[in-house]
Amino acid sequence: MSLDDVLQTFYVEAQEHLESMENVLLKMDEGECDNDMLNDIFRSAHTIKGSAGIFGLDHIVSFTHVVENVLDRARDNEIKIEKNLIDVMFKCRDHMQNLVAVTLDEFNGQAELQKNDGDLLAALAPWASADSKQTQAKTSTVTASQNDNKLTDEGDNNKLWHISLRLSTDCLRNGMDPLSFIKFLSSLGKIKHIETIIDAFPDSAHFDAETLYLAYEIALQSDASLEEIENTFMFVQDDSDITILSASAKVDDYLALIDKRPEDNQRLADILVNCGSLTRDALEQGLISQNKKNSTPDKQAATDKLAGQAVEQDKTSESTVSIDLTKQNKNKSSEGKQIRIDSNRLDHLINLIGELVINQQRIELLSKDTKNPALTEAVDDFDNFTNQIRDAALSLRMVPIGATFQRFKRLVRDTAQALGKDVELIIEGADTELDRLMVEKLGDPLTHIVRNAMDHGLESIEARQAAGKNIKGQLKLAAYHEGGHIIIAISDDGNGIDKVRVREKAIEKGLINPDAQLSDNELFHLIFHPGFSTATEVTNLSGRGVGMDVVKRNVEALQGSIDISSQTGVGSEFKIRLPLTLAIIDGFHVEASGTHFIIPQATIIECINLANHQDIKGRHCINLRGDMIPYLKMSEIFKLTPSHPQTLANNKIPSSVKRELVIVKFGNDVAGIAVDRLNGEIQTVVKPLGPIFKALKGIGGSSLLGNGEIAFILDIPQLIELAIANEIVNKTGKSKNSE
Repeated sequence: MSLDDVLQTFYVEAQEHLESMENVLLKMDEGECDNDMLNDIFRSAHTIKGSAGIFGLDHIVSFTHVVENVLDRARDNEIKIEKNLIDVMFKCRDHMQNLVAVTLDEFNGQAELQKNDGDLLAALAPWASADSKQTQAKTSTVTASQNDNKLTDEGDNNKLWHISLRLSTDCLRNGMDPLSFIKFLSSLGKIKHIETIIDAFPDSAHFDAETLYLAYEIALQSDASLEEIENTFMFVQDDSDITILSASAKVDDYLALIDKRPEDNQRLADILVNCGSLTRDALEQGLISQNKKNSTPDKQAATDKLAGQAVEQDKTSESTVSIDLTKQNKNKSSEGKQIRIDSNRLDHLINLIGELVINQQRIELLSKDTKNPALTEAVDDFDNFTNQIRDAALSLRMVPIGATFQRFKRLVRDTAQALGKDVELIIEGADTELDRLMVEKLGDPLTHIVRNAMDHGLESIEARQAAGKNIKGQLKLAAYHEGGHIIIAISDDGNGIDKVRVREKAIEKGLINPDAQLSDNELFHLIFHPGFSTATEVTNLSGRGVGMDVVKRNVEALQGSIDISSQTGVGSEFKIRLPLTLAIIDGFHVEASGTHFIIPQATIIECINLANHQDIKGRHCINLRGDMIPYLKMSEIFKLTPSHPQTLANNKIPSSVKRELVIVKFGNDVAGIAVDRLNGEIQTVVKPLGPIFKALKGIGGSSLLGNGEIAFILDIPQLIELAIANEIVNKTGKSKNSE
């Protein structure tokens, strides 16, 4: 692991701690506050400070240290958590995020960042104290057994820690300086004594400048907690042997440490005594006691020797309890393990599995030609195995949407304060999983919708009071599965969309004619036109009409659609409907005029023979069990060469021509897709189209079939919308907007 890798780990973990801080602050802002929450936020700040100190990021350490002190005073009930402090803490958290994003040199070169640093430290002054210290040690009653092992009455030694440090020999090679750990330990307290052990140092012929040969025994006097000291070594714990011994308990564990280390027992015992962590008397008594419990001739001689030499000196110090905190032992005892994986590696794995799926289809086609039963059975087994690999790999890319929803808590809080509104954010379905790529691309659309809902949808406190509503407006983010798709719903209990205002604005912009008759859904969708806004004034949040068109484009780029429902005075709801994944989908293979198409299987209701149904008055619409179903012909939509040049007579397809109709549904809309041939179900690897095809409507991607031919993946939401629009034109003879 290089230094860059270690730094990257620090940045990732720092971001996680900052998100944790924000989540705790949001709970505090809602009125929750207990010791566990204070400990959590303190721990996050302290860990960031400790990690930054290891890398010499002093600009982070100095600022976070003050934040940590304020939080520590709150933990000790010296100050109360109040709204003003929470507001400042939010700003401090944001500033810490900015500090993490820059190096020390970059910080020194940015006057605005330094000014913000000073302003926030000044803002913290009312809650900070010049006399505030780090975590205060809590004194407990000394029991009889502890008194038996207490070696001195000196109070300071109640805070004495012993750290036995055996860093990895690759520590230097990985870019880690052992002195940086010692330097940071000194910031936690006072290093009373340090012994550098050079037993492993080789002769000049075998010396390697990049190998660490040194070991350390350190006595640290500090008020810090066990976890705080342990965090000092978080980046080297995996391949190092670190034992931390805390204050006030028995001597037996020290003897275990002596026995564990490779150095000579007598020499290591002398080092512990020199550090002040152990007295000669305590060592003698401990060796005698241990000798009685577990006596063998060899151990008897060794312990007698140590005991005899221990009484030669009498240095008073407090004994300590041995606590072995090596990371390896912790990992062994943990039930669940997690590892970090570069997202690019995961995407590469998905691509390889996509190629495996394509080759599996090719092998299946070849096996059908051979008609060998044994080969067919083997191919079927291979197909099942491929499906399992595909599903397992895709599950790695599935992430809960809760983390995305959680980020909106801060957005809603800050936006509500800016608008002078009282808003409650409700989150439902946070455990619902969807493709990581979708989660990344949903941020902007959701942000636009949430801001519009707060700015235009939810009323002011006075307006809600006048309307007899609860003064606290409700904004809900929900996610759930429906019909093989993911639904993300954003709803509010505000004014609703003003249909009259939308219509007037649409007529003003020339989007519809004054006599146009539109359904509510069609009317609401007008807000997605570029530059469309019903706002009477432009604010910092919205009103310029540049957001909702971006929302629609981004959602359609994810093969999704948006449905809008609204009721005046009650509220509005935006439903974003998305496929489960964009990588590998279950599709249905069809042909039209010799061209191959893939229809996502989750959108298909049924397949029928179009020749058995009659068009209604020459329109592309059939009566299917009482429902009027508009349909599209692939050959016409994409200008394909007709496979069957016969003309239709009496509005009925000749019986000699077998034309299939695939009935599809997306959301509440249903339409048909007319094709020449149905080839059955198929696993489809979705490949993006090149930039030249971006303007092509109705096609959402491409795929490679097992026989080497290209198939186009149909964009069902766009095709259904087109079928409905064409039906309006055919029915009235006028355009949709002039109906």
